[in-house]
Amino acid sequence: MQQVHITKWGNSLGFRIPRGIADSLDIQAGDTLELSPSEGGLLLKKTQRAGKRYTLADILDSFAPASAYAELDFGKPQGEELW
Repeated sequence: MQQVHITKWGNSLGFRIPRGIADSLDIQAGDTLELSPSEGGLLLKKTQRAGKRYTLADILDSFAPASAYAELDFGKPQGEELW
């Protein structure tokens, strides 16, 4: 069993997960954990990732310019706009 130190984090409290425990549970930065009170302590469970994570390249590859809206003309600039 390993002990961790509780620190103040804004209006909340926080602790760090030691590397050895994170590695053994396959917890990585960006993962989501579920925290719930349990008899005599806390229960911390890793949640499943919800679907595929998209990269900017994936999103741009799926863009079809033909399906985009036509350019709109709002008339001549008025006031201090720079065009």
